[in-house]
Amino acid sequence: MAAISGKRRMGDGYEPHVDDVEGRLIYSLPVDSGHVSLSFEYEIEAGDLAVLLDDAYRRAVLHWVVHTKLQRTITGLAGEISQADFRALSLEILHSPIEDVERTIDAVNRQHNIRLQHYIRLDLAQER
Repeated sequence: MAAISGKRRMGDGYEPHVDDVEGRLIYSLPVDSGHVSLSFEYEIEAGDLAVLLDDAYRRAVLHWVVHTKLQRTITGLAGEISQADFRALSLEILHSPIEDVERTIDAVNRQHNIRLQHYIRLDLAQER
């Protein structure tokens, strides 16, 4: 996908970030898989950005859940994540009760043989 430029609303450097592009909020996520590095962009709502800015835990969960799923698309092990797919994930992670968020993490851990809590803790440690 092409790089989008606009007013940065969240994020720095090589991490998930949100830009305001002509009134649209775009969540961008760089993803590496082996020697391939791509960036993916999805439109979000103002309420999503508010949660991302206010809740470091949910921000980290969204980052690593989506990153893990996108790595599988790069390697061809899964299909693309559409805007609708991303919207469903972001609603679940950003706006559901925390118990549902934890169930989502557990499901991704099982599906992808990963331990997302490790990566989430790394993101949270950088917040301090």
